[in-house]
Formats: sequence, structure tokens, C-alpha cells
Amino acid sequence: MKIEIENGKLQQSIDYLFTLKLSRKQSRARRHLIDQLKERKKRVDADRMELINEYSKKDSEGNPVVENNIYIMKDQEAFNEAINELNEEKMVIEGGDHREMIRTVKRVLKKLIDDEVEYEGVRSETFDYLCDQFKADEDEMGDDE
Repeated sequence: MKIEIENGKLQQSIDYLFTLKLSRKQSRARRHLIDQLKERKKRVDADRMELINEYSKKDSEGNPVVENNIYIMKDQEAFNEAINELNEEKMVIEGGDHREMIRTVKRVLKKLIDDEVEYEGVRSETFDYLCDQFKADEDEMGDDE
């Protein structure tokens, strides 16, 4: 049992999970998942800053050039390609110590599907994405209970 979350979906997944009203075991499982996602996001943010430093134009002191709160790139196309590649990389969380957390969050998402909770916009997109990653609409032997 494993889930994969794209780097580019980390923050919206954190935001969505944080808003769910849960208690006890479900709340703990959510918190553990959010903690893992936040840790990964820190690494991704550091990688993003490395890419900015690598691709940005530099001033006379060697610092990235910023105009109107936007980094000025030497090669915008190459930078965009590198950022897209970073965003598409996936965080993989596999069973083992995480098995119960994955099962519990899957049950939460499955219940939201069964309750026909309605979302719109980014929340809807994130809910659908997480349901796909957790395979919340599938009954797998041993994964439901």
C-alpha cells in the first residue's frame, strides 16, 4: 500500500487536509500525513531556491536580480522546464510504519465520497486528486477495514 503526491500538489493537499473536521484516530492520522507533507515541502522549497539561484541573472554582488518582486532569469524557458520537472516529482509514502495512517486517511476520503460532500474550485480539484492517490473509490482486499 502506497500513495504518491506530486511536489506541485503538496501545499494544496496540506491546506485541504487541514480543513477537514476529524477527531481521535482520524485527526492523528491526518496530522502525521500533514507533517510528512510539510517536511517534503521544505525540501522542495529549498530545491526551488537553488533553481532560482542557478537560473537567475545576478547583480554585481552575485545576488539574484529581482524586479517588482519577480526574479529575472537568464533563460526563462530552461528555468520553467526545471521547475516543472521539480513539481512533477513525487513523494512516495509506503506501507510499513505508515500503513495505518494511509488506511485511516483513505477511510476519511471514502466517507466523504459516500456522504457526497460537494466542493468547488481548488478544493474540488484537491479532493479528487487525493481520492485518486489514495484510491479512495476502490475496494482493495485488506485496505478498507
